[in-house]
Amino acid sequence: MVTDRRSEFEATLTRTAEARGQEAGAALQRASLLRDAIHRFIRNRAAVVAAVAFVVMVGFVILTPWLSHGSAYGVDFAQAYKSPSWAHPFGTDEFGRDLLVRTALGGRVSIAIGFAATIAIMIVGILYGAISGFAGGRIDDMLMRFLDALYGLPYLPFAIITLAIFGTVNFWTMVVALTIASWFTTARVMRGQIITLKENDYVRAANALGARWYRVLFRHLLPNTLGVILIFVFLELPGVVLGEAFLSFIGLGISPPKASWGTLAQDGYSAYEAHPYIIIIPSLAIAWLILSAFFVADGLRDALDPRTRET
Repeated sequence: MVTDRRSEFEATLTRTAEARGQEAGAALQRASLLRDAIHRFIRNRAAVVAAVAFVVMVGFVILTPWLSHGSAYGVDFAQAYKSPSWAHPFGTDEFGRDLLVRTALGGRVSIAIGFAATIAIMIVGILYGAISGFAGGRIDDMLMRFLDALYGLPYLPFAIITLAIFGTVNFWTMVVALTIASWFTTARVMRGQIITLKENDYVRAANALGARWYRVLFRHLLPNTLGVILIFVFLELPGVVLGEAFLSFIGLGISPPKASWGTLAQDGYSAYEAHPYIIIIPSLAIAWLILSAFFVADGLRDALDPRTRET
């Protein structure tokens, strides 16, 4: 009897050591993959240029209002509709307000809404997809059928209906509306990742040792999806910024005198024929951010894809 207990104890120690060894090996492998991914990303010139362009845009919206002497809110009809010049590099609008500063401040609003909504989308989508993929069985089927039903709803009308339910448009209602309309794809992709990862040996070992489900999910599975999450941050951000711009362009944006890139484009639409720069400038800013984010996401995808590793 003593011998049996001793054998059982030794077997338990062996399984524990193997599980810890597999976990340590997985951690070392992740560190090696991260180093390789960084090197591959740096060698991707398009991705590096896009990353620099993205940082430049973020720096522009943060620093310009502090460095420029132009007024974003002061009304001066004598300066109305001034074309781009040294005094006003982006020109002025119908109230004589400096469009350089207003474009930067509008970019702050658009990018802030974009990042806030993207973070919310990641949280909702990751948790929903991870729980669905990890639970499996009927729970997975039920959650996926609900997700399929939501996929049938059009994106922008769904966001418009959400804003109508709130009855007011501000920073947070815009974030919530864009989040509710945009988290589906992240959830589906995360579910697939979790289903694939939970078949790995170190996950099976953790389950065999009686690890609780939340420890397996948050300690072993989700950390191995960080690469996919990072890629989806830069894929979701452009869509959210473009969605906010469209909603603002049709009159569902931030209330004046504050502005976003969408409301600036709306302001310029009525004066497009005589003063096209008013709509062109925020449109170019939106295109700059969207293209740079997409190229960064593409570079991250290539860098983090194990199939591109050099042999």
